[in-house]
Amino acid sequence: MISPLVLSETIKSWKEVDHHYKKNKIDIFNLQESQIEKLKIYKSLPEDFANLEDVQKKKEIFFLIVYPMIYKINQNIKIERQRIEDIQKKFKNKTISGNNIQELEELAKKYKLNKGPIDRNLFKKLLQRINIIPVSLALGQAIIESGWGQSRFAIKGNALYGQWTYDQQQGLIPEKRDTNKKHVVKKFTSLQDSVKSYMFNINTHPAYKDFRIVRRLTSALRLTSTAVNYKIQYLAAYAEIGQQYVDKLELILETNNLKRFDKFN
Repeated sequence: MISPLVLSETIKSWKEVDHHYKKNKIDIFNLQESQIEKLKIYKSLPEDFANLEDVQKKKEIFFLIVYPMIYKINQNIKIERQRIEDIQKKFKNKTISGNNIQELEELAKKYKLNKGPIDRNLFKKLLQRINIIPVSLALGQAIIESGWGQSRFAIKGNALYGQWTYDQQQGLIPEKRDTNKKHVVKKFTSLQDSVKSYMFNINTHPAYKDFRIVRRLTSALRLTSTAVNYKIQYLAAYAEIGQQYVDKLELILETNNLKRFDKFN
């Protein structure tokens, strides 16, 4: 099922989010598949979100804003993955067309793979990169990197994942940045662009190659109950603190029961 989620205008208050979901009787902690079409995509965080102090309400609003974007982008990735699988079947049956080859080359370029022969190895590489990010992991990292959506980077730059750039015009300077460092936290035109960039980074950057391999193997072995735990271990490269980051991410997933959001992956 592909959700017809649509982009919403920027909202001024978190109360607008709260009102929409109460009106539609949607409990994000007990979401039903039939309710997905009523989820909204918000362009930016509410202007007053940083002032929301009620911890439970803050968490609920955060999930209501971030979950739909993660779900939607994963659905888009699934569409691309299905195209690869369909073309792979044609390749095996020797019915692959010129248009199919062009599509493979375009996806290989998009996902930063070197152009090579159309063979089994290319399909393996493409399928290893074009795959979803577990919702629980994407939520957990957004929680850590954005401070539950209340960080300056999230509010002013739509940056949920603290991605770096060295283009000073495209980011916000971290307040505690070392004087000898030049990075800034990348700004985005929308929250959805931030989520999309994060997923693309995990699916293409050399630092996360082991994560992608483990994701492929756990999927092939159908290790659904423990797959997320295996994958977390290969995200140490996401932050300078390394293993401490992994430990923090594991704690966030456990204390907030984030794996419950994986049921519609």
